[in-house]
Amino acid sequence: MVAVFDFTDFRKYLIAWIDEHGERGYGLKGRLAEAMRVSSSLVSQILKGEKALTPDQASDLCDFIGLNDIESEYLHLLVDLDRAGNPKFREKLKRKILHLQEQSKKIGKRVPRHKELTDEQKAIYYSSWLYTGIRNLTAVPGFQSPASIAEHLKLEPAVVHRVIHFLIENGLCKEVPGGVTYGPASLHVDKDSPFVNKHHQNWRFQSIQKMERRLDEDLFFTGPMSLSVAASDEIRSLLPNFIQSVMKIAGPSDSETTACLNIDWFKY
Repeated sequence: MVAVFDFTDFRKYLIAWIDEHGERGYGLKGRLAEAMRVSSSLVSQILKGEKALTPDQASDLCDFIGLNDIESEYLHLLVDLDRAGNPKFREKLKRKILHLQEQSKKIGKRVPRHKELTDEQKAIYYSSWLYTGIRNLTAVPGFQSPASIAEHLKLEPAVVHRVIHFLIENGLCKEVPGGVTYGPASLHVDKDSPFVNKHHQNWRFQSIQKMERRLDEDLFFTGPMSLSVAASDEIRSLLPNFIQSVMKIAGPSDSETTACLNIDWFKY
């Protein structure tokens, strides 16, 4: 995964980021131009070094890519360095750039192997199905790069970048050569948690959307019925055992695809 801290030239970073997402033509550059409110030709001139990037354009660029605060600050320093002509000011900027590079390394090392998310972090994690969805997807071969995930889920690269950054920062995913994969931290949302309803709703909504596909491999079961109290109690007692059986099968198996059981069953 291309990291801005690996570069001291914003153009080289931006070119690497575009290459990572596999779009050399108008597609991604056109969206970059739209995000920065400039023409596509100006984006090409900036990448070639014929034009400078303004601070306002850099801010829009950070938002489009999905950089966090420290990453955005670092990219702005690179833009300032590119524009600076005063030798003393350039040296000052270089020192700040080096400081942020070192700071970024320390942040990565502070992430514990096992950690409990704070309520604020849980609020983010359970705000969207994307966090659990993308995390599970990174365990599947072929989905270790943000570009492959974005293409598979039909998402903007900036959205995937923000989600992956959160997952890495909190030990839910980890960086590996060539991208990112499932992390060591484990999560469980208790039935009494204030986030449990949102977690269920996120995936129920995905289920409703997937119903439109009408694929044979998916399964959706809705069975309103009238029955005896005894039968109702017996069925209710069967479900936890069924869920436990499912988890015993899924848990030790190799990660080859992703799916969700509601009881609706669909791949995403």
